[in-house]
Parts: sequence; structure tokens; C-alpha cells
Amino acid sequence: MINVRFWGTRGSIATPGPATVKYGGNTSCVEVRANGHILIFDAGTGIRELGNALLKEFRNRPLKIYLFISHTHWDHIQGFPFFLPAYQEQTSINLYGPPGRDKSLDSILRAQMDSDYFPVSLGDMTAKIQVQEMREDITIGNVHIRSFYLNHPAMTLGYRVKAGNRSVVYATDNEPYEYTLHKSPNRGEAFANYGEKLDDAFVEFIAGTDLFIGEAQYTKAEYKTKVGWGHSPIESIVKFAVKGKVRRLALFHHDPMHNDKDVDAMIRLAQKLLKANNSPIECFGAREGQNILLR
Repeated sequence: MINVRFWGTRGSIATPGPATVKYGGNTSCVEVRANGHILIFDAGTGIRELGNALLKEFRNRPLKIYLFISHTHWDHIQGFPFFLPAYQEQTSINLYGPPGRDKSLDSILRAQMDSDYFPVSLGDMTAKIQVQEMREDITIGNVHIRSFYLNHPAMTLGYRVKAGNRSVVYATDNEPYEYTLHKSPNRGEAFANYGEKLDDAFVEFIAGTDLFIGEAQYTKAEYKTKVGWGHSPIESIVKFAVKGKVRRLALFHHDPMHNDKDVDAMIRLAQKLLKANNSPIECFGAREGQNILLR
């Protein structure tokens, strides 16, 4: 059994206020409870409230957490310094993520908490924190976690969690290669179709999952001026979901310029596209506080 709870669903920058009440304004953070293990995906501002809830739940009992960072852009790590369980001696945190392009994951996290940016250093956190760069699939008890490199300006990973016969994919900040690897007939058929092959590899990664948490930050019109920024138009995420025959699609990483009505419109568009493809996929917009139980 897998239980998924959304603590932060916004992309790029936190957007609190009356226009984002329905879907939330905190940046990326998703909690996954799988066969008794606590897995957290990304440490955006949403992880602060998750930390408070964990302390209330566990009180003085030991707490073991597996934290998976997709990439180290600020909206995916900026909440970690405010994650209170990291300041508790009885907490153990195994933190995984991709290496930077020219820096280690550990050094990037330490740099965020340099005294020029934050009054507390990473070393002042009293929890047992182990930072490991994700180099291979891992197993936690009977929970299996695979990773997959996404198309984004930073080294970025998507994750697939499998527990028993249920699975969930967390894959945000991903841009279709079909728009970023331009076809060049002069370089042969293999190169001309390379972007499509890379996108098909992503489809294979998400194939058949019970819940696909994927970003659909832009409309196609918005995307035209943002090619290369590392995000997807909604048409692409729907196409990936249909080709991968996922069961549910959670639209995630809502654009900071989109208010609740805009997100509603994005969801309606996605549902319309799914209907046009005769797809049975259940599609919804991820919102803070929402629970999804996969039995």
C-alpha cells in the first residue's frame, strides 16, 4: 500500500495569497508512505509544514526519513533549512539526489546554508544526516526506488517507487526532447529521431504506474516563449501519460503566474485531451493537503 500526500505543489517560487488557496502556494514537496517507510520527494517550502506534522505525530520517538531531491534549484531545496526534524537528535535522514554539474550534492546543500544566506549551517543540524548521490536503484525494506534523468537545465532526476503491486512516479521539471533536440536531416535518420527516442525512454519509465505526478507548467502558447527552460506544455505531459498508459495523472508544479482559475482551466484542457484520445486516465490538479491512497 502507498499513501501519497501533497505538501507543496507550486513551481519556481512560492506564491501564497488568496488567488492560490485551492491548489496552494508552497513549492514542491510530496510525502510518500510505503509499507511503513517515510519517503519525501523534494524539499521546497512545503517541507516546513510536513516537518511540523511529523514532529507532532512522532513526538520524542525516533524518526527515520528518506529524502529524495529531484534537483537543486531553489524551489526544490529552499525549505530544507526550515525542516524541524533535521534539528532533532532522534531523527535520521538519508538524503538522495543527483550530483551537480561541477559540485557535489553535499556541497550544494551546504552552500545554501552558508552564513551569507542563512544563519544556521548544515553542520548545526543535530539529526543524523547522510547525503548520497543517486548512482543506482535502491531498496528500502520491500520498497524499491528507481531513478531516471530528466531534461532540465540542472541535473534532474525523476523517481519511481514500487511497493508490492503498486507504484508512483514523481517526475517534475522535465521538458520534451522533441522541442529541444532539433531535427537535422543532414545528420542522418538516427540523429533526426533521437529526441523522440529519448522521450520514449521517459514513457517507458512511467509506463503502467498507478499515479504519475508530472508537471504541466505551461499552456502550449506560453511554452513557445520558454523553450529550453526545462518545463512542459500540458499537451506533452498528456501525450506521455497516454503512451505510458498510467492510471492517474496528477498535474503538478503549477506556474507561479497561474492562479486557481488558471489551474482549473489547465485541468479541463488536460481532461479534454484525454477524452479526445479515448483514454480512461483519471486526471486532477495536485493541491496542498490532498491524499491519494493506492491499495
